[in-house]
Amino acid sequence: MADTSLVGRIPEPAGQTMTPGELLHRLSGSLRSQIGPAVGDEYTRTQAFMASVILERLSKQVELQSAHGEAERADMIALCAQLDPVLALAPDQVRADLESAVSTCRLDDLGPLIDSLYEPEVEPELRDAALGLLRPVLRRDIDRRMAIAT
Repeated sequence: MADTSLVGRIPEPAGQTMTPGELLHRLSGSLRSQIGPAVGDEYTRTQAFMASVILERLSKQVELQSAHGEAERADMIALCAQLDPVLALAPDQVRADLESAVSTCRLDDLGPLIDSLYEPEVEPELRDAALGLLRPVLRRDIDRRMAIAT
């Protein structure tokens, strides 16, 4: 008896499928090169071109998300390993803020630690040493964010 189920008739994929980033990039290109120029109304044409710019930026963000996440995690692991001995004798609030940042493993959560480093009870040498370790990591984070914006 012949197989009459629908499952047996599903064709095999014809090549690679597009990633979400590639799809957004392609949509951006279509808006910019085909849809925008075909629109007669100036305001609507401008909106199509702006949508193209937004989609292009979004495509970069989607494409780089995984690599940037891995880089941020590696930066946080290395930073915490460096900060732990430096802040071993720091006031309790500084240690608590460091532990809180470690628990999330996100650079965005370093704000309270940086704030607590500026408290009067923190020795200036300790503050300078900690900030000296934090600044290069934060600079790399800014560079990653700028890669999306350009």
